[in-house]
Amino acid sequence: MKIKTKTALQGYLFLLPIIVLLLALSFYPLLRTMYLSFQDVKLATLNKMSFAGFKNYLTIFRRESPNFMKTIVPNTFVYVFGSVIGQIGLGFLLALLLNNKFVKGKGIFRSITILPWVVSGIIISISWRFMYEPRLGILNHLLTLMGVQNPPTWLNDPNLVMLCLIVANIWHGMPFSFIIQTSGLQSIPEEIYEAAIVDGATSFQRLRYITIPMLRQFLVMNLVMTSMNTINSFDLIYATTKGGPLFKSEVMAVHMYRRAFDFGKLGEGAAVAVIILLFNLFLTILYLRLNKEKLEG
Repeated sequence: MKIKTKTALQGYLFLLPIIVLLLALSFYPLLRTMYLSFQDVKLATLNKMSFAGFKNYLTIFRRESPNFMKTIVPNTFVYVFGSVIGQIGLGFLLALLLNNKFVKGKGIFRSITILPWVVSGIIISISWRFMYEPRLGILNHLLTLMGVQNPPTWLNDPNLVMLCLIVANIWHGMPFSFIIQTSGLQSIPEEIYEAAIVDGATSFQRLRYITIPMLRQFLVMNLVMTSMNTINSFDLIYATTKGGPLFKSEVMAVHMYRRAFDFGKLGEGAAVAVIILLFNLFLTILYLRLNKEKLEG
């Protein structure tokens, strides 16, 4: 056996365990979910399933309460848009602030900043639910001390529940954007800024013409990954509101779980999961195209 062939076989042998894990934990569940989305199968009768074609998909789009296109998709879009803008924007501002030379104790501030990201989503959900609690929550307690007579009910108010969840999700996911933007800022050579200062560039001009263009690849990656994480977000919403009140906070991930396990309709739940997969696939292709254009440029 040639040395080159032997080396290649050894490399594939080392990769074999991770390939087996990917097939067992990723590809098989994915194919199984796609298969179930075309089956008429209930949680109580798993052994009795029959081919249903596109029946599950048609049922999802035709259901009136909650209507998928009029309620679930708009809820998901608002939740993803608000969370992504808040996480990337706040993460960028904090990364920009802590990247300055005059800031002392950067390590301590950065450690404090990433704490919400390492805490379990369930713990964060319970904590924010207690803060939003109308009678015993800290928010309404502070409003009462400020003289507010009728403080909001927060999570029980259909007009405020989505905003409350977006704020909680921004607090939880912002450290991820902060880490990515900090890495991007530290990759920019200091000599470029020094040359711009010598040429008379202001702070805003350095931000606009140096920092943001050189962070473009990091921002695109951050945008796509944050969007995918938010689309797949389940624990924060389910543990806080379970999609209520009046379906005002029910997004696609929660809708998938409710159809599959609360109502026992695994076929419909699998169909929603496939739709979520298509959304994530679209974002992945978008990221690859934008990244390719950046590399070609």
